[in-house]
Formats: sequence, C-alpha cells, structure tokens
Amino acid sequence: MMRSMFSGVAGMKNFQYSIDVVGNNIANVNTVGFKGSRVTFQTALLQTMKAARSPQNNVGGTNPIQIGLGSQLATVDKIMTQGSFENTGNGTDLAIEGDGFFVLSNGSQYYYTRAGALSVDSSGTLIQSSTGLKVQGWSATQDPTTGTRYVDTNRPIGNITISAGMTMPANATTSATIAGNLNSRVGPIPFSMTVTDTTNNVDYNVRFVFSRTSADFVRQTDPFSKSQSYTWDLYDETGRVRAVGFMVLNEFGRVESSGTAYRGTASANNQLTQADFATIPNDGTYYTVVKNDNGNVIFEGNVTIAGGAFTINDPDIISGNRYFAIFGNSSAGDEVVLGGDAAISIPTAGEARFYESDNPSNFSSLQYESPKYVTAVQMYDSLGNPYSVYLEFTRIGQFQGMQNAWLWRAYTASGEPITYVDANGQTIYGTNNYVGGIINFNESGRISGMYGITWDGTTLNVSNTELRTIRFDAAHMGDSRVQPTIDFTAMTQFSGSNSATFTYQNGNALGTLQSFAINENGEIIGTFTNGLTDILGQIALAVFNNPSGLTEIGNSLYVVSANSGLAQIGTAGSGGRGTLIPGALEMSNVDLAEEFTKMIIAQRGFQANARVITTADTILGELVALRR
Repeated sequence: MMRSMFSGVAGMKNFQYSIDVVGNNIANVNTVGFKGSRVTFQTALLQTMKAARSPQNNVGGTNPIQIGLGSQLATVDKIMTQGSFENTGNGTDLAIEGDGFFVLSNGSQYYYTRAGALSVDSSGTLIQSSTGLKVQGWSATQDPTTGTRYVDTNRPIGNITISAGMTMPANATTSATIAGNLNSRVGPIPFSMTVTDTTNNVDYNVRFVFSRTSADFVRQTDPFSKSQSYTWDLYDETGRVRAVGFMVLNEFGRVESSGTAYRGTASANNQLTQADFATIPNDGTYYTVVKNDNGNVIFEGNVTIAGGAFTINDPDIISGNRYFAIFGNSSAGDEVVLGGDAAISIPTAGEARFYESDNPSNFSSLQYESPKYVTAVQMYDSLGNPYSVYLEFTRIGQFQGMQNAWLWRAYTASGEPITYVDANGQTIYGTNNYVGGIINFNESGRISGMYGITWDGTTLNVSNTELRTIRFDAAHMGDSRVQPTIDFTAMTQFSGSNSATFTYQNGNALGTLQSFAINENGEIIGTFTNGLTDILGQIALAVFNNPSGLTEIGNSLYVVSANSGLAQIGTAGSGGRGTLIPGALEMSNVDLAEEFTKMIIAQRGFQANARVITTADTILGELVALRR
C-alpha cells in the first residue's frame, strides 16, 4: 500500500508544479515581452517484479512485470512564440517582430530581453526604462573633415548616446539634381490659313512655321532676353517656301517688331548681289541670314551695303534659284503677296494677328506661350550660408542641327556673378567666356547632348564639350566659392506642363538635433533644425541557437546558459534576426483560454492523486482492523 501512497504524493507534487507554472503564466499575462512556460512530466523509478522471458521451445515469451513508483517533473520549457503587439505612440518603444533579443549592459555583463520599453536618461544614453540597463548597439562615427556620420557594425557593440546638443556641420553644395518636364509646346505655334485670289478664283492654303537663327539672337541683343525673335517661313501646299520674315515677341506674345525678307534670284553661282533683288535696304552693315526656298539657312553673317551695292558669297548659292535675305531689322514690307489680290498682312505691333489683306475677317491669331521657365533651389557655401540659385530655361527649338534645344543659365537672388565650367575644367570657349549652357532633347523627349554657349554680341556659339557645372564667389560671406555640378539627365521634354524642379542638392546649413526616431532596422535617425536627417546610431539584436535554453533572472531579463548557445549579435533584419516595430511593445504570448484549461487539468489531476492517497489509507485501515 505504501507504494500507491508514494505515487499519489508524487502526482500531487507534480500537479502542484503545473499549477505553479500556470499561475506564473497568468500573473504575467500583461507583462511586456513575457514568454509563457509549460510543464512536462516523466515516469519515476519502476519496481521490477519479474523480468521478461524470451520464447523457449514450445513456450512463448513473457513480458516484464513492473510497478511504477509514480511520476516526476521532466521539464519546464519556455514557449518562445511571437506575442501580439500593442501600439503605444512612444517613439522609443520597440517591439521585435521575429527572432531576437535586445542586448542590455550594466557595464560588466550582458543581459537579453524582449521588453522594448526604452527611454533616454539625463546623460542622453538609451536605456531600458524599468531597469536602467543601457541598450547596446553602435553609435555613429562622424568624419571630422566632411561631418558625415556613418555606423560601423563591424566594431564591438557599446552604449548608445544621443546628446541634445548634437550638431550637423555645414556643408557646401557640390552637386544637385533637377528632374521633371520642359514643355515642348511653347513659343509661337505653327498655324495654317487660306486666302483667296478673287481675280483668278484661286485659293492658297499656306502654313507659317517658326524657327531660330543666329540672326534672331543678334536681333534680340541677348540670348536670354525677355523679348524673343523668331524667323518664320511661309510654306505653300507643295512644301516650298513662298516668303520669309522675322518677328520679335515680348513675354506676353505681343509683337514688338517684324519684317519680311527681300526676295531675289541668283544670277550667278556662289554669290548674290544687289542686282538679284528688286529692292534692298539702305547703306549700312547688317547681320544677314539667307534661306533658300526649301527653308534651309545657307548663309549667316554680316553684310555691308555701300553705295547701294553688296555681294554675298557662298558655295551653296546656285544660279537661277530663289533666295530670301533678311538684313538685320530691315523689312521689305508688311505684306506677303501670293498671287493676284491674294495677300497676307504681317502684324508689326500689338496683337500677333495675321489676316487676309482685302478680307480682315479672315485672320489667324498666333498662339504663343513664353518659352521661358525658371526653377530655384537653395544652395550653401562651406560655412552654411544660403544662396537662392535660379535656373532659367529658354526653348529655342531647331537651331544649328538641333531639333529640340533649350538654353539655360543660372543666377542668384543676391547677384553673385556666375561662372560656367565645362567638363574639361575650362570657363571659356574660343576667346569668349561661357554665358550659359544648351540642352538638346531627342525625338523621344530625352536629353541627347549638353554643351556650353558663348555670346560675343553677334554670334551664339555652341561648344563641343559638355557643360553642367556652375561656380560663384562667396568670399564676401567668409567662404571662397561654391561650385556645384548639376545633373540634368532625369529631365524630359514632352508636350505637357513645365514641372522641372530640383530634387536634390547636397549642401546644408548648420543644424542642431531636434528629434530622433528609430526605424525597422534599428537605425536611430536624427532630425536637425536645418531640415535634414542623419543617422545617430543603430540598435543591436542577439539571436541564440536555443533561445529556450536562456536562464531567466527576473525583470524580464535573460542571461546565457550552458545550453542556450552564444549570443550572435548583429543588426535587425539580418542573419535571421527580426525587424523592429517602432512605437509598439510586444505583449505576453500567454493564452488565457489555454491556461484556464491547463488549470482545470491540473486541478483534476491533483484531486485524483489525493483520492489515491485516501483510498490507500482506507485499505490500510482495513488491514489494521484485522487484528480486532
């Protein structure tokens, strides 16, 4: 009988352990980062009454006869499954999604925890709020030359300090990026109109097309002038040029001046003279452009008329062919006669309206949108002084073999002179300083070339070297100069609104730490008063081959045991480590429904073992009573 009593006592003790574990689980149902435990049992010693016997001859074998002596505690295992998350809104609260533990230190030993309620103490050190133990990781190292911060995760882990007085040093702008669209549909838009020769009852369907020549830049005296000059060609239905002229438009599309070309037929190869024209301008020197009736420019340059005579020499001039010559701002008239009484009046001032000369109700108004677009960015010198830098773009379209060309120049709000530097480090092309750049877009709307331009007052020259660097003097603010290189490659030119804007520049003013936040990789990102962010440090996570083997020491802390394996320390999201959820805490993984079920099982097991003892006691009482 004593065996059954001892077995009952062993069972009662084991179910007491089970109740103890269940009670601890339930007590910690709201403990941050808590991992519940479970109990398993195993048999205790068994008394062998008869050993097993193997089969012999015609007699089968027999099994051993054993009587168990009760049960004993086998294991109390930690269940390291993921707990649910609670949003707290506190930026220093962190939950680990996946495997891993925060590493804490008291200066002499590492501790590990899933409880991520962190804060910063008076010295700026990141700590666990409940214990004051210091969170381990890597503090950012600052380059003393550039001020750039970086985290070297190959170094040993240590305390992370976030000082309220941390600064971001000023940096000069050395590069910038501009992206977005330049509208291809700006400037004067080609248009068609029909005029009638009532004498001969003939309709003329014609089309005005606008382009740029070097003479246009001479006419407007400055490539970047608000008023822009255009050369127009009047094409008939066969695609031949019937007339040529120029028109200067202000930024609102109103005509400031205009003129028509002088028309003549070459009487000899390789030259035009006054004899080839019905009329010519007065004596003087004119910057002249000559076109053939295909609309091609065959000559540009200064022509001097003296004594009513001139000669233009060019190998492309062919005897018998018709040519159109625009002499500077001189005009052959303000009307183009197509035949009979069919004529078009060319506007000379005010609204750009082209109308049939003898029928003013038949007209076409020129659609015009300013070809200029300006965008701006704040750049900095090495001391952090800001400069508002503007980039002005002007569409010139077809020019010197380019189909979709845009001029650009830079200027500052405070008026510092701009120097342009090409890819070879030169600031001049030929004998003249660069005054800006030119960008050409291909038929797909992408950049196909970027060059420098010079202007000597009469000729706009395009270099054969890439140019996208500007420089301006900042010595008056205590620094020598600012020299950023601008990346234009993300720009496009499509028919659509202008949207080109600076998306990046690498300079900044002095900044003081304003706030910080922690991302999913454990990186501590500081926000500074200059509007920029920088990395301040990174929190380390540890994983173990057998996390259930860690020894729990209270305060939701674990230490390494002989069976946990060594801590494998690294960054969140790497090497099997989980990621962090900022502004949240991991709750206990205890399931109350499961714990209540275990409680009932333990209670009934305890009761049953108690009944074994009372039953054995009753039997023993009967045995004692035999003597009576």
